[in-house]
Amino acid sequence: MMRPFRFIMILVLAGVTYPLAAAPPQQAELARHQGTWSVLSFRREGKDTPAEITQTIIRIVEGDHVVWKREGKSFAATKVELDPSKSPATIDVIPDGGPARDKRILGIYKLEGNRLTICMADADQPRPTEFKAEQGSKWTLMRFERKTADR
Repeated sequence: MMRPFRFIMILVLAGVTYPLAAAPPQQAELARHQGTWSVLSFRREGKDTPAEITQTIIRIVEGDHVVWKREGKSFAATKVELDPSKSPATIDVIPDGGPARDKRILGIYKLEGNRLTICMADADQPRPTEFKAEQGSKWTLMRFERKTADR
């Protein structure tokens, strides 16, 4: 009876391990988003945020939580849910505070190497269908570049 147990213990002690189950696609994708991201641009309903503002903002992803900081001070935080199986891939954010607290805000994203593009709808609006933010769209287009990877 003890032989199977001994065999398993030998494998464990030797460092031979097998995953019990593969990570779900959402979990693997979330791992790709971890780290600190610099803002390259923000465009909201056809208007660009000036570079002197965007250059002071970072987006920090730790687990399924995102913290936004400007000049080192936190100003917003959200939970994030990703679905890479959709085309384009979808992102839902749930703000921790503010007028949209606990609402699901819908968006799309694309992650290409160290570049991330996100297009978000306003709260209570349908998910964007393309990566743009023209006047009257109620969409915000954000572009980021990875500053650090916290993996």
